Amino acid sequence: MPTLHTWLIVAIAFVVMEPFTYLVHRFVMHGFAIGWHRSHHAVRVGRFERNDLFPVVFAGLAVLAITAGFNVPHLGQLVSVVAGVGAYGAAYLFVHDVYIHGRLPRLRIHVPLLDHLSQAHALHHRFGGEPYGMLLPIVPASVRSRSGRTARPSRSGSMPSQVPAER
Repeated sequence: MPTLHTWLIVAIAFVVMEPFTYLVHRFVMHGFAIGWHRSHHAVRVGRFERNDLFPVVFAGLAVLAITAGFNVPHLGQLVSVVAGVGAYGAAYLFVHDVYIHGRLPRLRIHVPLLDHLSQAHALHHRFGGEPYGMLLPIVPASVRSRSGRTARPSRSGSMPSQVPAER
């Protein structure tokens, strides 16, 4: 039975993933790994894009970490850390790929609570910079004013080719 300590580690890992994701998105995906990530900012041809290699790499790292947590003495807490990271990854997958980009076309849903995430992500795709966060995006005032939008934008999170049609 998981202890309070275990759940605390899971929760902390989940929360720490947002700033970590921001840093990876900003300095890795929009830095030296832009070759993979650029596909995400372009019109997608087919079901997959090169950017989809990132979650494959991250999942591989998670498998290595959880394997170490189960098999290496004194690294057992890695299992709880990976559980938190995995929970964040699942939330990210749902918000980014399913909700914002509509990559599961048969699962078209509208959750008003998530619209601000979609709007923030649309600004990222529109201007190619901030916000880099996903579940708690911070949109600088300069980006908000630059967008020229005063009304709430429609539900869209990226390039028109990647966004589900409005209902």
